[in-house]
Amino acid sequence: MPHGCKNVRQFQELNESILNHLFLPFYLPSSAEADFCIRSNHRNEYMILECVDEFLNSMDRTMMLPIIQVLIDCTQNWSMLQKMHQLSGFNLQLAIEKLTCGSFLSLYFHAQNASILIEIDENNSNQALISSWQVLLPTDAVTSSVQPHLSRFPTTVYRLFDRSYLSTTVHCELLMDFMKNPIEYSKAHKASREINETKDVPMSHYVCQWWIQRLPDIKVEHNSNTFVQFSKKHRDQVRWNTGPKPFRRSGLWMTIKVVFQTILTKHFGHIGVAIYKLLITHFLTHIISTRYNSVNSVVSVDLLVHCIRKILRRLNKIESLLSSIDSNDVNKWIQLTKYEIQKKIKEIFPTMDWQSSIRINEKQLLIDSNLNDTELYRHSCETLKKYLNSADSKMSNTTLSNFRNYDDTMNVDEDFFMPSFGVLTNQFKYTIGTALTRMEIWAISWSERWIDRPPSSGRETEHFQMLAQFFDHYQSQALKYYCSNNDETDPIGYSQFILTSLTIICAMHHKLCQDRRFERLKSHCIDIPNVIDLFEYLVLLNREDMIRARNLYDYFQKFTHQSNPDILTDIEAENSFGVYFASHSTKMTNILRKIQTQSEQDKKDKIQEVQKAKDKYTRLMNSINGFPCKCYGELYSDQCRRCRIEQQANNIGVSIYECPIPSKRASALAVMFELRMPIEVRCYRDVVWQFANRFQLQPINRMYEWLKVRPHSNKLESYFTGPNNYKVKLVSSTNSITQSHGADPSIALAAIDDFLYENSLQVELSPTHSLTFQDECRLLTPQLNHLDYKHLQFSIESTQFVQNRVIADVSQMEQRLKPNLLIEFGSFRSGHRLQWWNLLTILELDSLPLGEESVAILIIHSILQYGPVTENPDGLVSKWCSESHQQLLDDNFVDELILRLNRHLDECTSLWQNELVLVVITTITMRILTMCNSTREKNVADLALKCRRIGEKWIDLISTSIQTMSSSRFDEIENLRRAMVTVNIACLLTFSTHTRVLSSNQ
Repeated sequence: MPHGCKNVRQFQELNESILNHLFLPFYLPSSAEADFCIRSNHRNEYMILECVDEFLNSMDRTMMLPIIQVLIDCTQNWSMLQKMHQLSGFNLQLAIEKLTCGSFLSLYFHAQNASILIEIDENNSNQALISSWQVLLPTDAVTSSVQPHLSRFPTTVYRLFDRSYLSTTVHCELLMDFMKNPIEYSKAHKASREINETKDVPMSHYVCQWWIQRLPDIKVEHNSNTFVQFSKKHRDQVRWNTGPKPFRRSGLWMTIKVVFQTILTKHFGHIGVAIYKLLITHFLTHIISTRYNSVNSVVSVDLLVHCIRKILRRLNKIESLLSSIDSNDVNKWIQLTKYEIQKKIKEIFPTMDWQSSIRINEKQLLIDSNLNDTELYRHSCETLKKYLNSADSKMSNTTLSNFRNYDDTMNVDEDFFMPSFGVLTNQFKYTIGTALTRMEIWAISWSERWIDRPPSSGRETEHFQMLAQFFDHYQSQALKYYCSNNDETDPIGYSQFILTSLTIICAMHHKLCQDRRFERLKSHCIDIPNVIDLFEYLVLLNREDMIRARNLYDYFQKFTHQSNPDILTDIEAENSFGVYFASHSTKMTNILRKIQTQSEQDKKDKIQEVQKAKDKYTRLMNSINGFPCKCYGELYSDQCRRCRIEQQANNIGVSIYECPIPSKRASALAVMFELRMPIEVRCYRDVVWQFANRFQLQPINRMYEWLKVRPHSNKLESYFTGPNNYKVKLVSSTNSITQSHGADPSIALAAIDDFLYENSLQVELSPTHSLTFQDECRLLTPQLNHLDYKHLQFSIESTQFVQNRVIADVSQMEQRLKPNLLIEFGSFRSGHRLQWWNLLTILELDSLPLGEESVAILIIHSILQYGPVTENPDGLVSKWCSESHQQLLDDNFVDELILRLNRHLDECTSLWQNELVLVVITTITMRILTMCNSTREKNVADLALKCRRIGEKWIDLISTSIQTMSSSRFDEIENLRRAMVTVNIACLLTFSTHTRVLSSNQ
């Protein structure tokens, strides 16, 4: 990962930013602060120059033009100075003094919108040529002019006859100040006064003219043969937002191109332009290729196509320029470079004629079609209705496909179908909630198909990695959005997060179990804390969510009580998956044998080293045996011979030996599995661990990583095959003897065995710190502010057959809340069959004030909760429906409930002040509609439409009241507006997206 990027997300932002500045795609950041390179006062812009430096150094030196070395030297010095946070006057002076004849040094000053190019004369190392120019055009010149702007290069060139002036402290400090502080902005007139237009680029004339002209004995260079003149078109784009600064194309990148073209045209003359264009094209191809092949980088197909098209257009434009070059050496380099470019493009898009096959197929379809057929003009709504009505009946409850809700005709072979949170929010401008919903829909509908590619595709491993990366991005954003505020919760969003996460885990586990290499996972349990107990507290809005929840519950329940441990615990056990897999892997056992053999050899070498040290100690001590110390009484202060030799003997030291691998075979196999684990298993385990640690992904602990502790890091790191950003690490709660033992044993006193140690690290994995069950329940429960009703929230602790704690604790409640209200709600929340029957009683007797906000929230939450899951669903009417909602599958009960809801609606038709009553009744109605049998759907739909009509009537009444009210009654008007919003919500709830009612015009 590049220096300056702390995590994968920043690395992805860096890649997107670099592609934005190099290729100017259609979707650009809305402001400077939204771009990684130029945000925070262009803090990371130097990374573009580092990419150029990395590209130049990656070129084959044997086939490289000699002038490329000049570019490499220039770029390396430039890159060191362009980092503003590391720039110092000493570094600048040193860089200038190191310049040799014919070498170049450039600097870009974004604070001045200017660049400087310094060249040391080829024939006189004491003289320098200096030029400077404005980099970016003012905003009005970019956005207002239709004609392209051309700038001539090089600009005025000055000759400095004594280059030592360049490296003086005063001039270097002045340049450093120019790097950081703008001198002057363009002026704007607002409110009859002149102000600095900080949204525009700074004025550049201080660097372009004033600084250079202050150098002693500076003269304008009049030799026309010094440079070949060339012009460049400004291809700048501005994205302006309401923020303080707009997005502008990197001035550093534009400076790099000018500097390279200047150097190449000076060296080659007019053909230098063609060489420059080909070199830049090669660099652009290198950038796309490395980002495309990087594990931590995801580039969309649209962006790839845009970039490749630009590269191909560049190649076509310079083809005629290249054909006029007659130099053999240059032609050889040109052909090699063109070959490298074409090779990398083919690696990204193996076949570029895919559009031709599509056109041929479309032409054949037109030939085969009878355009005069009247059937083509008929709208087959009946067929669509039949399909929609039969869609649910086609779903099988026996396989994992129950978790999906998709159209089988959709093309799932698209390599880049996976949505990206960054693309959805930045390019498509989705809100965070909409982007998360889009990702949840994809995970539910496509995650299994994504990962279930046939082996012939050759990208199965990559699919696991990309799905793990998708989950990493989704979880981090979902938790911040659904659980960011401790005082407010989003039970619906958090429930969707749990279902989405479990769907991804289930898809990965199911795929691994189908692989013959990993089929033993079928006998290992899946131990995710609290996951089984959380199902009954999920807030599920529709039947599809309930079906998916039931299937996920059955899947994970099946693996809860398996005989073998899960993949995150007891990794040293004989029956652990890692030990079993490693013991049956020829490669792993061979590598283990190799490590053990090398360890034994290291141990023997250490014994010989200790023995030699002891022999040397003995010889030295014997050589002074019988010689007295003469340090005292001597005229000189140096030690005597005896003391010197004795000190030399005592200074003999030998470090200890520690075996890097455990002596116990099962533990050694566990270590080998951690080092050489298949990437599919590692991705799956990382996802499970991330979900289990979802609120503490970086727990504070005192664990020591094996691959960061000596001697294990030195001996084992070369055998590690995992990615750099893996989550679950091999750790130990104790440090190694090598790093913690202190001073080496004494050669004189210690035995040889005192230098030899077995492995001292424990074989453990990164610990799991899950949220407590009570905190999980709190996240799945709406938090109330009303002091009287807040005590009712603890009723979620029990939804079993036994009566709720609400009734048992009546005596402890405050007297402001009547005991009968507690009992009514307690019986309604007592769970299972009682819930909906008691709701009938509440509606009949009006025993709970539905107009109270807290009561409305409690009732809505109660009916939307999934409820206790029956382990044996054979006695249920429908397996997917929990026992709490079984009554909604009873037609007679639904008829009675509709009757009472209708009666309640009739009573409050004109009471528009009780808007929460309408919300509660509408929510209950839509809950019934999504769950009842098809025989009752029409009656329930009529009730929902009645709720909508009443809501529309209330909106008109509230609007009339607001219009007739005095404008000075602000508080009353504001309350009416809030009531209108609540009624609007009730109306919106009546618009269902259930597959069975989509065919309705209502």
